[in-house]
Amino acid sequence: MAGKKIDDAMKEQILRDFGNGISPKKIAEKLGISVSSVNRIAKTNPGQDILQASSKSEEKTARQKKIEDIERRILLLEKKILEREARKRS
Repeated sequence: MAGKKIDDAMKEQILRDFGNGISPKKIAEKLGISVSSVNRIAKTNPGQDILQASSKSEEKTARQKKIEDIERRILLLEKKILEREARKRS
């Protein structure tokens, strides 16, 4: 039994979604096709893998910036605590 026909517009949608980091499973569910079809189409266009990897590295960078900001805030709070404890002792 043949599955759903995948036209060029659907292929473009698959590649766009895959490039945006949407999982093959979610893409397949959304379009009513199999996960293996999504993976096969994504595999035929290796440039999308680069886009997805680039998106993940940008996400990591943003996450790392947030972590560094939180660490700075913690250091400032620790400094304030130590200053207040020193004032209490005086």
